[in-house]
Amino acid sequence: MSTTTITKKGQITIPKQIREKLGLKEGDKVIVKFDGKKTFIRKIPSIFSLQDSVPVPEDIKKLSWKEIEKKAHDHIAKRVKS
Repeated sequence: MSTTTITKKGQITIPKQIREKLGLKEGDKVIVKFDGKKTFIRKIPSIFSLQDSVPVPEDIKKLSWKEIEKKAHDHIAKRVKS
């Protein structure tokens, strides 16, 4: 168990041992959830940490982010028109 102090701005510092257990580093995003008398903090995974969890067709792997975004927009536009 660790303790921390709330600043004038309502900010807290997450103790080092907790940050290490959660794998948190500067710039990471977290979800803070209140449930009754308990508060939970969960790290929001970066989209880049998920990149190997979804199979991507070879023809898509060769595209730039701009090209992928355009394909996605075109696909959505076709579905909306239908």
